[in-house]
Amino acid sequence: MYSNKSVLSHYLDASAALFGAQIAVIDEQQQLTYHQLRAEARQLAHIFQAQGVTKGDRVMLYLANSVAFVRAFWATQYVGAVAVPIHPDTKAEKLAWLLENSTARLLVVDADSQPTARQALSLSNHPSHLFNTQHSLTPEHGMETSLPTPISADLATIIYTSGSTGQPKGVMLSHKNMVAASHSVAAYLEIDPTDRIFCALPLTFDYGLHQVTMSALVGATLIVERNFAQPLFSLHRLVKQQATILPIVPTMLSVIAPLARRFDLSSVQTITNTAAALHPEAIDQLHNLFPSARVFSMYGLTECHRCTYLPPHQLTLHKDSVGIAIPNTELWVVDERGQAHTHNATGELVIRGDTVMVGYWQNPEQTAKKLKPGPYGTEYVLYTGDLCRLDEKGYLYFVGRQDEILKSCGEKVAPKEVERTIYQYPNVHQVVVVGAPHPVYGDEIVAWIESDQALDEAVIKQWCKSKLESYMVPHRVCVCNSLPRNSNGKIDKPLLQHWSHATPASELNH
Repeated sequence: MYSNKSVLSHYLDASAALFGAQIAVIDEQQQLTYHQLRAEARQLAHIFQAQGVTKGDRVMLYLANSVAFVRAFWATQYVGAVAVPIHPDTKAEKLAWLLENSTARLLVVDADSQPTARQALSLSNHPSHLFNTQHSLTPEHGMETSLPTPISADLATIIYTSGSTGQPKGVMLSHKNMVAASHSVAAYLEIDPTDRIFCALPLTFDYGLHQVTMSALVGATLIVERNFAQPLFSLHRLVKQQATILPIVPTMLSVIAPLARRFDLSSVQTITNTAAALHPEAIDQLHNLFPSARVFSMYGLTECHRCTYLPPHQLTLHKDSVGIAIPNTELWVVDERGQAHTHNATGELVIRGDTVMVGYWQNPEQTAKKLKPGPYGTEYVLYTGDLCRLDEKGYLYFVGRQDEILKSCGEKVAPKEVERTIYQYPNVHQVVVVGAPHPVYGDEIVAWIESDQALDEAVIKQWCKSKLESYMVPHRVCVCNSLPRNSNGKIDKPLLQHWSHATPASELNH
């Protein structure tokens, strides 16, 4: 379907040649054609080079959704470096840790993120250069030097994702991984140059970042929305821009539904969903809100991007399923006895294919837990840690997570990271963060706090907002005099999870 492209920058080269005058990316303030995007990305790559960036260096993109982010991402690819996108909500202390862990050569910021970035640099022991995207792009910045040529085995990006220990893990994705994922997903979605992708998802996470690569692969237009915090404005822009593809997570649907009647959403022809299987009610709702759209339910994880999808015509036939393997990918489950099954079994999901990550950055121990020898030759396959069921036809159903990672609003949350933050609040003696199933959030984040003081739950939530990314802030805070213990004297987390489904915190205050 698409011409052979072994590294990501080939996408932009080809689309600039074929669709040079077409709009490649647009945000609220500016737009660039494919010809302009390629030229400016290469120019910025030379500037990065002048800043000391060489092939294989990490370039951290601490930026909000914007044309500037997209340009900086492609500049990183052209200079042969490794893009490390970081959510703009990330606070200084965590950013400092990420700088040290990634040993980033360059920290790319905008006007909003620069103050926090400077604070992080003062806390970090790793010397990184700061580069503001407001820096002018002028021809004299090292344009006489040549840019390196990466190969498919080189790293393209490191995406940090929450780890069960509480410290983020850097998922290493090669050009081969990213190219394979883009080709596979673009093929089954049937994206073409006439499409206009409306992306309000964070570009710093894999679901959002792959909108950048897929749009360039096929020559589509990427409409970048800063976020979905003001849905009326976002929907107005979606209509104005005549978007044809809308990637969502369930949280967005709950916001769109009560507002949709105010807008003509008929331009949307394709909707993609990930983070959780679509409930039957959500499927009906999407068909009512977007009558012209094909709805794709998908499942995956950062370590391999997408691994399954449910074709639109199968949505009502296989309710609660997350579908079948994406093109050029194999999957199976391994039961408690270590036996592999492709049908009629429940076990840990295993993924085989070119999308499987290289490993975790500077974390061989965690890499060894996830990547294990496959059935053929010297290849490695991904043991996801997710408990799944395959039915008699090979359709996949997500059951639960073998570790404690929560997935809230489409993004991974490590309970231990939230717990560490809440422990810093005065008079908190014990804290346990658990997830409760929620039709919108996926996992509702519930923080259980033991204290002998009358703590204000609303104040604690507000305090968390000042310390954590927005998607990590607990949806509920329950304060009690004593948390339940099991026979070993440990806090009874399963009981807290059970209580989190319905029990008001007041019933525990005794």
